[in-house]
Amino acid sequence: MTLPATVYQGIQVGVESTPGTPVAANKKLLSVSLKPSPQTETSPFRAMGNKYASFVSLNKEWTSINIEGQPTFNEIVYLLSGLMHYAAPAQQGATAAYKWTFVSNTSAADVGKTFTVEQGDADRAWRVAGARVSGLTFDFGRNEIKVSGNGVGEQLETGITLTATPTALAPVPILPTMLKFYMEDTQAALSGATALTNSFSMQWSLTDKFGLAWPVGQDAVAVEGEPNASGKIVLATDTAGLGLIATLRASSTKWFRIEATGGLIATPYYHKLTIDFPAQIESIGDPTDTDNVYTMEFGLKPIHDATWGKSVNIEVITNLSAL
Repeated sequence: MTLPATVYQGIQVGVESTPGTPVAANKKLLSVSLKPSPQTETSPFRAMGNKYASFVSLNKEWTSINIEGQPTFNEIVYLLSGLMHYAAPAQQGATAAYKWTFVSNTSAADVGKTFTVEQGDADRAWRVAGARVSGLTFDFGRNEIKVSGNGVGEQLETGITLTATPTALAPVPILPTMLKFYMEDTQAALSGATALTNSFSMQWSLTDKFGLAWPVGQDAVAVEGEPNASGKIVLATDTAGLGLIATLRASSTKWFRIEATGGLIATPYYHKLTIDFPAQIESIGDPTDTDNVYTMEFGLKPIHDATWGKSVNIEVITNLSAL
C-alpha cells in the first residue's frame, strides 16, 4: 500500500447552497489552506473494583478547521464570505472589476457562506461539510502580510474521492509594498486623509464568532456567540504615536483604515482592499525597537458606531465575479 505523502495532501473547497449539505469541492485555493482536523469528546467508564476501563463513550464529534496563508485580492473574499455577512458583489461599470462589501450586523445574525472542504490525494481522501469560518486575524506589515484563523464543521467523512479537476484562481497577491494606514478623528475624514508616515504594522481580528450547540438527537449546530473584535497598531514614539495615550485617557474614538492598492483591472478600477473601523485604545505595550526606531504598540478595541450603524466595513475590488 502506498504511504500518503504529505506534499500531495491537497485541499479543495466548494460553496454550499444549503449549510451542511455536501457539494463538489471544485475550487482549489492557492493562497490559503483550510485544513480539517477531527475532534472528539469521550467518556471512559471504569467499573468499581476494576483497574481498567470497560468501554469508552463517544459524546461529541466535530471538525476544527485551521486557516493560514498569505491573502490575495481574489481569494480573500472566500474567507470573508464565511466570516461576515454575505452580499453579492457589484460590477463596476461595464468592466471586469467587482466590488465585494462585507459588514457584520451588530444586532442580527450574519448570513454567511458555508463550505464543503475536501482533503487528500488520488488514493484516499476525506471531507467535512458545513464548514464555517469562525475567526480570522489579518496581520499587515512591511515584512509580510498574513492571515490566520479557524473554523468549525460537521464530523469528518472518510472514503471519498476528491472532486476532479478543481478550478484554481491565478493568485493576485496583496503585497506589503501596496499598504497604507490611516487614522482620523471622524469617519468622514478618512476619505481625504493623509497616510500615516511612521507606522510599522497593523492588525485587524474578528474571532470566536461561531460555537457549536449540541441538541439531543441531531448533529451539532453552529451558533453565533459574542465575538472578539480586536486590533493593534505599532507607531513610532513621535507626536502622533504618543498622542494615543491621551486618546486612551479621554476614552475617545479614532477611525482607522487599512488599505492596499494593487494592479489595474480596467480604468479606473484597481485591485483594492479597504478595512475601515472605529476603535478605542484598550492597551499600551512597552516601548521597543522596530527597525532601529523606538516604537510603541497600541491595542485597539473596535466598537459599534451608532451614526455609521456598524463596527467595520470591508471592501474588496477584484476581478472575481462570483464564488
